[in-house]
Formats: sequence, C-alpha cells, structure tokens
Amino acid sequence: MKQTECTDTKKKILLQAFLLFSKKPYDEVTFSDLELVTGLSRGAILYHVKTKINLFNEVIESSLFSRSSTLEIQIQEKDCLKNFILEFIHNCEVAMKTMRSYGLKNINKAHFNIESQALYYYANYAEISKQWVATEIKIWQQVIKKAIVKEEVIEVDSEAMALVFEKIYLGHAYTAITSENGCDTELLKRELFTIYELIKRK
Repeated sequence: MKQTECTDTKKKILLQAFLLFSKKPYDEVTFSDLELVTGLSRGAILYHVKTKINLFNEVIESSLFSRSSTLEIQIQEKDCLKNFILEFIHNCEVAMKTMRSYGLKNINKAHFNIESQALYYYANYAEISKQWVATEIKIWQQVIKKAIVKEEVIEVDSEAMALVFEKIYLGHAYTAITSENGCDTELLKRELFTIYELIKRK
C-alpha cells in the first residue's frame, strides 16, 4: 500500500471511529461497526490500529488533543483582542461546519461523550485535559496583556480576565450538549464582546 493511501485509510478509520464513539459507549462500539461504516475489512482496520483501546486512544489524540484551539490564532498588532475574539469564533464555526459535513450536528455533545469515556479509558486524561485548558487560558492572558500595552483595553487583571473569556466559552460548550445544533456562536460572540466592551479603552 502506498504511503498516501495508507495515510488516507488511517484518517478514514479515525474519523469514522470518532463518529461511532461520539454516539455510543466504548463497550458498545465494535470492529463490525467500523467495518460497516468504513467499507474496510477487519484485517485492513487491524493493520492500522491493532486493538480497540489503541483505536480509542488514537481517536482521543487526533480529535481532542489536536482540535482547533487558541494555539492556531495569530495575534494581530492592531486591535489584537478584538481580532482574536473574531478569529476564535470563526474557528468554532469552521469546526462545527466540518463535523456537520460528516453528519454530526452537535460537535459539543460528541466531544462531551468522548471526553467522558476518556476519563476511564485514556491514561492521565484528566491531567492532560487540565493542561490543555491551562494553555488556552495562558494564550488569552497573553493577548490581553498585549491589548493593554497597545492601549486597546484598560488596565485589568489579565489572568482573571483570561479566565472570564475561557470560562464563557467552556460554559457554552457544556450547555450546548443538550441543544440540537451545538454551540450558538452568535450568542457566544455577543457574550465575549460584552466583556470586551467593558474593558475596551474609550
């Protein structure tokens, strides 16, 4: 099998496995399910993932640890916090649109379902997840500090304000698991910009 074909096959397996684990508990997902949705033989699947726990772990690493985040946003020189918020919202919308193209209407519910299982099946997941959130908060703080220096916003406690922005997002992500279409990005945008307007230098 050519390298590109091998890579494409692996991506296909992990995507379909993500969709399966997002809808069913770990114990109920079978290789028969995966054969059905991928159109691949059991042997072809096992060539790439070996075991079910390996499959689950790779789904966690490819879909959660490398998901779109603040790490991917370039910090602008002018209106850096404002543009950061806009780009953050855009990234959320792109991620949701991509998952909907695969038939998954609520990416927040999908992530919640998989993360709940990861707490039991993925070693040290709780600690890794906390570190991921801590990194997100540090990036928000970095942007806010720059916005203060650039006189875009007033002097504020950058660490506390970073927590506010991150927790608004996390709150939306959590409450969105019960909605039909996931996070309401227009409402999220409105809330983030409400905070922004409070600290923006007039």
